[in-house]
Amino acid sequence: MRLSELHISNFRNLRRCVLSDLSTFNFIHGVNGSGKTSVLEAIHMLSLTRSFRSRKINSVVNFDSPSLLVRGELVDGAFDDSRMLGIQRGRDKSLLVKYAGERLRSFSELAGLLPVQLINPDSFQLFEGSPTVRRQFLDWSVFHVKHLGFYEEWSRYRKAVKQRNTLLRRGKLSDAILSPWEEEIALTGAKITAMRRAQFAELEEAFVGLLNELQGGSGQDASHLLDASRFTMRFISGWDDDEGRLGAEDLRRLLNESREQDLRQGFTRVGPHRADIRFSYGGTNAAEVLSRGQIKTLVCALKLAQCGLMRRQNLDVLLLVDDLPAELDRERRAALFGVIASMDMQVFATSIEASDLDDAWLGDAKEIRRFHVEHFTNA
Repeated sequence: MRLSELHISNFRNLRRCVLSDLSTFNFIHGVNGSGKTSVLEAIHMLSLTRSFRSRKINSVVNFDSPSLLVRGELVDGAFDDSRMLGIQRGRDKSLLVKYAGERLRSFSELAGLLPVQLINPDSFQLFEGSPTVRRQFLDWSVFHVKHLGFYEEWSRYRKAVKQRNTLLRRGKLSDAILSPWEEEIALTGAKITAMRRAQFAELEEAFVGLLNELQGGSGQDASHLLDASRFTMRFISGWDDDEGRLGAEDLRRLLNESREQDLRQGFTRVGPHRADIRFSYGGTNAAEVLSRGQIKTLVCALKLAQCGLMRRQNLDVLLLVDDLPAELDRERRAALFGVIASMDMQVFATSIEASDLDDAWLGDAKEIRRFHVEHFTNA
């Protein structure tokens, strides 16, 4: 599915905004504060029901409106079919999602409809941020592969961990009380870990080639280039699963063995909710030895590798690229968009000046549309 038209109402400073005749590459220009990032934010909300800038809906809804509305016309090129996807969110925390006129009742029903990948200044927290950031990164592609049922398993798992933690804080260590929840944690946790491991292995393989491509066109001194053979990333499952050789029965045993210490600390210390990814360069924490520019190149390669995995599973991906001129020099941007142009994705990218995003970077790509925020902010 790709977006052919986008309608935005009462979304931050965008009272009414319509972008029509959307193309493969859509470049949005405007001064800071004009609303260009809000357009990307609205697309993200259409995909995942939430903003990538704020968890507080009141800061996203236009200040004098009770609710916001985002609608997008999704086109399936393979079947020459188009359907409308819409989301309405209110200050009163209400949420309404409709697809092809039918109300969607669960978040999992959104999976695979409009997978959106985001590269923005916050993306570079992948190396320096908390483990939560890296878990969300890993789970993005697993969630969108609908037949895996990741979201359902993750929802069951989180509920079980929450119940176990509540019992621990109450000092309840009875086997009869804890065992049902530990059984649920073990069964769902083993499935979640297996899905993550499989996706991570594919990601690791795809990443190396993309890193080399992103650096291939760089005009910088060779001493600043990354040696892919020195960079490693390791998946940490959150429990000792012996690199994927252990399963639900083993996680159940670990939970049982950790009860006393978990009781003292008041929470469950083992399981997929503690998973992480460790990035190293030459055997040292990559965030401590690499430059900001090198880290940004790595993050772009990782994000695009995820997109590539989705494309190989015949899922369309919509890529949002926000304000990269502030983060990457011109050579790195040229290399990045050169790679993107070869990946068959719909792209929405922002910049202050039109010249910050050069058509020449896209090679023979002809499907390019440019929008200026001041032309549609109050349309």
